[in-house]
Amino acid sequence: MLETGWEHIGQLCFMAMVIFGSQGFTRRAQRERTRLEAQRLRGALTVSLQALRKLYEDNLRVLAGGRPPLMSGRHQMGLLRTQLGRLIALDQSEIEAVLAASIAAEGAEAIMAIGGKAVAGVAFTVPTGDEERGILQSSLMQACAMLEAAEILMTGTGKVDDAASEALASRDVAADVHA
Repeated sequence: MLETGWEHIGQLCFMAMVIFGSQGFTRRAQRERTRLEAQRLRGALTVSLQALRKLYEDNLRVLAGGRPPLMSGRHQMGLLRTQLGRLIALDQSEIEAVLAASIAAEGAEAIMAIGGKAVAGVAFTVPTGDEERGILQSSLMQACAMLEAAEILMTGTGKVDDAASEALASRDVAADVHA
């Protein structure tokens, strides 16, 4: 009788080992899939952020005296938006940086649309007034800084430069003022 009891306890222990081992392997595989998903998302977002930042830097050169028109970043922003639903795979600071950069880019696009006339749906004329040009330049510079800050955070390549830090700080101050 004692022998039968030990036999049943042995079977129960074996079943518990199998169940817990299976759960451990499943969790490990899930963590690996999540890590790879986040890595892929960072890569895709970095490409989108870089493309949008370079476009806005070109627009800043146009404002400084290059040949018009200002190019819209709406198409790149559309590509960026397709990735936003997957942000949950990232760290909190990365999510905040990407959303802040996206909002800054939306603001720059809105100011371009208000200040200039649409040209073929993908470009805008350069605003003629000094005040409008100044507002647009400031908005584009802030968008570039926010995009760069998010890009640096996503790639982990180094420190955020002074302009990006200043843009992040001004965003925080503006949020406090509006609250």
